Amino acid sequence: MLNEITENFYFSENEAKTYLAALELGRSRVSAIAKRAGLNRITAYEILKRLVQIGAANSALYGNIQTFTVAPPDILIQKMESRINIAKKLLPQLTAVNRTNEGKPSISYYDGVEGIRTLYEDSLTCKSKTIYNIANPQNLLRIIGDKFFEQYLKKRIRQKISVKVLMPDNAENKKYLHETTTALREIRYFDGNDFDLPNEIIIYDNKVAMLSFSSLIGVLVEDSDIAKSMLTMWKMGWKK
Repeated sequence: MLNEITENFYFSENEAKTYLAALELGRSRVSAIAKRAGLNRITAYEILKRLVQIGAANSALYGNIQTFTVAPPDILIQKMESRINIAKKLLPQLTAVNRTNEGKPSISYYDGVEGIRTLYEDSLTCKSKTIYNIANPQNLLRIIGDKFFEQYLKKRIRQKISVKVLMPDNAENKKYLHETTTALREIRYFDGNDFDLPNEIIIYDNKVAMLSFSSLIGVLVEDSDIAKSMLTMWKMGWKK
């Protein structure tokens, strides 16, 4: 259940633990929630304050004692749907603002598992409908999780974005061959013994995304010349 909450409600692991503890206990003191969640009191208190700010919890004083309770799951879903509807209304304005920066070189940094997931999902904005990838899927899945990747794959297929992947030639990666058509994926293998690949590079449009799974960071470079150079090097490997 903890994994389900972190992946679908955009909670960190500690936030999910705090939410579940408070949901089970009902209105309670911070100390009781912290104990049930297995966290120290200060950490639990800061998390509960954030949950209050996003409307996922509320606090009340009973005498001089501050207590907290969290919103039921159905209310959380309603709030998420409401935020999505608001975001959709703002989308035209945000898109207009973003267009003013189109073509300008930029570098963006992403931190942690959620940051890497966010960066990975950015490839779904691919206008050319083709993603060029150098990857070892086992390293990726260990970090972002199978369920997230399955959801990403469904979105990519739905948007008819194909991917061409260079990956190490091993038994685990051979299993992807049987789904090349259904997954809109073309694969070519290289010798993983000669060429070590701990991380991942994704090239699409004028962007190059570089993911470091050991450091849990991602870097997105937006520059047409850099993207062109990286794609040229990718094509060298693909042709070889």
